[in-house]
Amino acid sequence: MKDHEPKEITLLLQKWGSGDAYSEAALVEAIYPVLRKLAHAQVRRSSYFTLQATELANEAYMRLIGQRDASWESRGQFFAIAATIIRRIVLDHFRHRASIRAGGEYQFTTISELAGSDVPAIDESVDWLAIDQALLGLEQENPELAKLVEMKFFSGLTNLQIAEVTGSSISTVERHWRFARAWLGEHLADLNRD
Repeated sequence: MKDHEPKEITLLLQKWGSGDAYSEAALVEAIYPVLRKLAHAQVRRSSYFTLQATELANEAYMRLIGQRDASWESRGQFFAIAATIIRRIVLDHFRHRASIRAGGEYQFTTISELAGSDVPAIDESVDWLAIDQALLGLEQENPELAKLVEMKFFSGLTNLQIAEVTGSSISTVERHWRFARAWLGEHLADLNRD
């Protein structure tokens, strides 16, 4: 399968968004492998997450094609939207699992436990719904930092990959990650106290 240049993906997204029916097949060829790679990274990090990578990639693709009306500007925007979609799928999955487990409770965690590795593991010991709640607060204060966290947690991108996707320097991404991690840690601690 051939690799697609970032400019080619951006152009395909723009053509597809403006209604060019012929660009959809080329777009699928370009982005489905990316979604599959993101899904594999997500599934590989979790023994608790019961969706298969193919199911997660398919669901992400189906939700992504619903975004035709988005004003596609860049490959980075694609990764940000894909991270948001994967976040929603993962959270929907955990909400569903929580509703099945009668009376089951997630354990609370701290952001430092999550940040021990470059990409946190997704398992039932983490209250991902609380993380989502804290992330919603961060989105209100600083959408750029919230997108960084979303790309890291829900797309499994490393700091280097996030820098490449967003056009930022690695030092900027690392600095933003440190700030976002501290912000989330403080807000998760507040949620644990409530």
